[in-house]
Amino acid sequence: MTTEPREPVVEAGSERRGEGARAEQPRWARWLRRALLCLVGLLYAASIPWYRGDAPPARLFGLPDWVAVAILCYAAAAILNSAAWLLADIPEPVADDEARRP
Repeated sequence: MTTEPREPVVEAGSERRGEGARAEQPRWARWLRRALLCLVGLLYAASIPWYRGDAPPARLFGLPDWVAVAILCYAAAAILNSAAWLLADIPEPVADDEARRP
């Protein structure tokens, strides 16, 4: 009777961060992400035409000024939001095949 060596069983969640895992996000990246998200909020606030007075609407790009400003704010908010998501630290789940590797 011969005994073959068994593969070690590793449960998901018990894995420690190894060389392939992402390290904790640096402080400057967390600060920059928060600043970008704050700017997105400010752009949404600036897109509301609450600042309009009784003056006749000016035209920008063939649109009333408040519409053009709102569209530009939304476009800038989308760009800043995508940059903030690039800085987000999203952990990758451990696949079952990877957990069973020795």
